[in-house]
Amino acid sequence: MHRKNRGLIGLFSVLVGLAPLLLGMGTTGGKDVIQPAMDFRATVVDKDGTKVEVHRLNIGGDVQLEGDMGRGNLRIAFENITSVDFTADSHDYSRATIHLKSGDTVTLRVRNSLTIYGQTNVGLYQIRARDLQSITFTS
Repeated sequence: MHRKNRGLIGLFSVLVGLAPLLLGMGTTGGKDVIQPAMDFRATVVDKDGTKVEVHRLNIGGDVQLEGDMGRGNLRIAFENITSVDFTADSHDYSRATIHLKSGDTVTLRVRNSLTIYGQTNVGLYQIRARDLQSITFTS
């Protein structure tokens, strides 16, 4: 009887210890996808050609685009971007060709599951990178 109780107490202790970690899963890390730090306006075009005008554009509450560049990782602030064109790269990744305000172009590899958010007149819009054709910043 004592062994069963010890096992249950041990299991309960582990669950209580992991609870704070497990409760945070599935969140955006406390960043607000409805009210990001800065208000960027853009036209988002999906693979079917549907255009959606959004404001408060963000990626998980961040106002930057992050992706792989070679073996490294690069983050580009939205304030430096004019537009982004997306093309399929593989099952898990897309290529994001980023046109910068400086006139330069940078290509990053981004996860297809990357979710972009923006506010519309009727509600919050969200789309995954795999479904995007382009983003053109208007402000």
